[in-house]
Amino acid sequence: MKRKMKKTLKMAVAYSLVSTMVMAAPVYAAENGSTGNTNNSQNSSGSTSTTIKLSFPDVPATHWAIKHVTKLAVEGIVEGDDLGRFAPESAVSQQDVIIMAIRMMGLESAAQQNKNSAVLPFAQDDLRNDARPYVAYAVNQGLLDLQEEYTPGKKWGTREAAREWVAKIVIRAIGKKQEALAKSQTPTSFADNDKIPSGSAGYINEALSLGIVNGFEDNTFRPAGSVTRAQMATFWSRAENYLANPSSRVLKGTVMSINGNKLTIRDSAGQTKDVQMSTSAVYYTVKDDTTRLSSSDVKLYNEVYLLQSQGVGYFLEVTNTEVPMKSFEGRLVSVNINDLTASIEMNGSYYTYELASNVSVRDLNGAGLSLGSLLENSVIELKKHALIDDAKVSQIIVKKVPLNKTVNAAFQSFDPSAMTVTVKDKDTGADDVYQISDKSIIVQGDKPFDPINLFPGDIVRVVVKNDKVTSVEVVQQIVEKRDSGKLLSVSEDKTIVTIQKANDELASYKVSDKLLVVLGSNQYGSVKDLMPGDEVKLEINQNKVDKVTIGSRTIDNLTLATIEDYNAEKKYLILKDDLGKLKIYTITDTTTLKYDDNALPLDSFKTYLAKGKRVNVVASQDKLISIQFATKMEGTIVSVSATTGEVTIKTANGVSQTYKTVSNVYVSRYSQSIGKLSDLKAGEFVRGFFDSTQENVVSLSVRETQLVHTVSVDSSTNTVTVKDSAGSNKSYSLFSVPLHHNGTAVGTSSIQLDEPLQMNFIGSSLESAQVVDGIRGKVSSVDAAAGKITLIDYANKTQVVELGTNVTVLSGATALASIAVLNPEDRIEIVKSADGKTTVLLITGSQWTVQSYDAGTKEITFMRRTISDKPNYFLHAKAYLHQGTQVIAPTSLVAGDVVTVYFLNDKVLEIAKP
Repeated sequence: MKRKMKKTLKMAVAYSLVSTMVMAAPVYAAENGSTGNTNNSQNSSGSTSTTIKLSFPDVPATHWAIKHVTKLAVEGIVEGDDLGRFAPESAVSQQDVIIMAIRMMGLESAAQQNKNSAVLPFAQDDLRNDARPYVAYAVNQGLLDLQEEYTPGKKWGTREAAREWVAKIVIRAIGKKQEALAKSQTPTSFADNDKIPSGSAGYINEALSLGIVNGFEDNTFRPAGSVTRAQMATFWSRAENYLANPSSRVLKGTVMSINGNKLTIRDSAGQTKDVQMSTSAVYYTVKDDTTRLSSSDVKLYNEVYLLQSQGVGYFLEVTNTEVPMKSFEGRLVSVNINDLTASIEMNGSYYTYELASNVSVRDLNGAGLSLGSLLENSVIELKKHALIDDAKVSQIIVKKVPLNKTVNAAFQSFDPSAMTVTVKDKDTGADDVYQISDKSIIVQGDKPFDPINLFPGDIVRVVVKNDKVTSVEVVQQIVEKRDSGKLLSVSEDKTIVTIQKANDELASYKVSDKLLVVLGSNQYGSVKDLMPGDEVKLEINQNKVDKVTIGSRTIDNLTLATIEDYNAEKKYLILKDDLGKLKIYTITDTTTLKYDDNALPLDSFKTYLAKGKRVNVVASQDKLISIQFATKMEGTIVSVSATTGEVTIKTANGVSQTYKTVSNVYVSRYSQSIGKLSDLKAGEFVRGFFDSTQENVVSLSVRETQLVHTVSVDSSTNTVTVKDSAGSNKSYSLFSVPLHHNGTAVGTSSIQLDEPLQMNFIGSSLESAQVVDGIRGKVSSVDAAAGKITLIDYANKTQVVELGTNVTVLSGATALASIAVLNPEDRIEIVKSADGKTTVLLITGSQWTVQSYDAGTKEITFMRRTISDKPNYFLHAKAYLHQGTQVIAPTSLVAGDVVTVYFLNDKVLEIAKP
């Protein structure tokens, strides 16, 4: 019982002492009565010294930490034992870490002067007497928290320093505690993060970010692992860069003169100091930790880190060998080779600089140029020595030469306010913007040409001199004639359109069998979508209209209007539009009456003019041009309720309408021929068909876009066979289906084999098709953030493709996360559609062994790798066969050749022969 009471009393006294010391301020060190492991070297607080420690017998010059150990020894931060040994591989104790920290912070004198009788709670055999003032002062400075550190009955001072504890002390010593606390809630990236104490995570994160500590090769930190004395020296050496008040021995600056072993150093404040390098001085480079330099390796204008004492240098590290240069950038006005001067214009002012006789002239790639080759208006950078007041320009870098070229291109746009013209280069496919001036001329042949008559796609030849366009020659206009006006009529057989132009003149044109009708917002239609009263723009080639673009419609065009009343005697019809407004129209002898698309006489049609029936009407003022009994509705889905069987859509007028569906409503889309109401999603465009009562929707077709590749084309029957992303072959008739390329109507002859085609479906019915251009090649680099891919195409030209924001990345039919998954050397196909969508298709390759090639059928046979392999494949219409960058013929492939093959839609797109 007495023993237990004595033990309890001792613990109470110990806790009382800890509490008293934590609350008291300042904390003082006990009087040092031990020699410990200190010596008389000058320390960072400026105490005198008779010797400078430069080496230890147990730290050879080849040791991995030699530079850091030597550096801290010269500073007096680390010392050896009584025999002069450093013991680099021995574990460092916590008390020695604190001694190093106090010395590193320049507080050694202050720590040693605080020798009052304050008592630390650590046992005499646990904490050396020489360490007590350092530890006490560390508590006073906030490096140590006794409540964290002291545990009764456990060793503290002689305990081996753990890696997580060292990180904490180092970060506090360099004044980065608040930054560490800000990162305390962020887990480290190490595999053993769960072993890191929560109070240490922020310190470790900060030490990692500053490059002071690091992990192991297996991505662990090993927080409880011991730190060797060599490792500790390395940590302190790296941490010194972040000290607010480094040692007075530290001198950082630029070598301004070298006279034997005497160096003149200029610091960042412009102050100079002479240092006589000791014959025993050591020299290192910042590039690695073990390479020793000689004194002759130190050159003028090197940036250095130097440790000196009383004007004598003992340790020098070359931190930067580049000569400090001052730069001036501007537009070249003139060069005088005889006087060796160059004049440039910067921000509207002109400056002349003297050039060194050995001035170097290079382009951005480092290629050498002659001074006489510099062109006026080039953007150049002049460089001269930053530390020599009367230095001459020693380097000229040409950053941009004035453009002088002739470009064959397709016209894109003209901006009169910015005075620029944008064209698509025929060779590179890139959109280029050129500056024009009031002196630029635009001609067609030998006659002036008004740029207002230039349209996108017109072929032009642009001549650029000194960065500005001197002339634009209109080589070919893709549209022979353009006209515009109000559509008056479309002939009964849909072959002739008549318009009234702005001057009231009438003009009639035949309609091409490949007519494209543009309804706006990248929606396309056919001649049946034209309505009298439309404002239209016509494109005419060979006296036939190829393209009609519909502008604002000046007539009433009501969809799904509800009949309120019909007066058979006076032939007026009262309707309620989808906004609930009443409108009155008169049926005339010229009014077209239709049930669906079938014209009927009024006597047959009037049975449909009953109250509550829905009709689609086109009217001019108060007269009906046409009235159609509504059999369908269409719009964008707002919501779907599978429970009530209701679907709400938003019409083209922006009005939401709700319709009931029959219990077994038929839902179809290209990718799902038979679906359910619950399969529909908000935002999808649908077309629904009514039953005979117009009350219920019996079927719904979803609009979908499919990117396919052509397998065959039959122009005689207007039929195309394609392979979709699922690998299925399907054939479609293009009769009466709008087909276009870059907004221009085209025929089936424009469809190329094995090339991409965009098909737009409503349900399983093809509505329109678009010939799109595919870019294929090898990925050079990917900038996922900017949405750009750089590739080398099959003509070995580098292209930078901006993908836009609506991008789909596919590997076969599988959607990938983003372009970030692509890697250099990947083969891809990039397809952009007119509606702004971009599809990137990853084309994978595999090794095959050639067996034979049939030049007649263009079929190549490979040796089977497995019994299930298909051996025979046709070559893609644009197959790229090569060895390196050299194109090879398929007939050059011989049996036994091992090649890498890339397939696109079951055809050989590329063969790479090693």
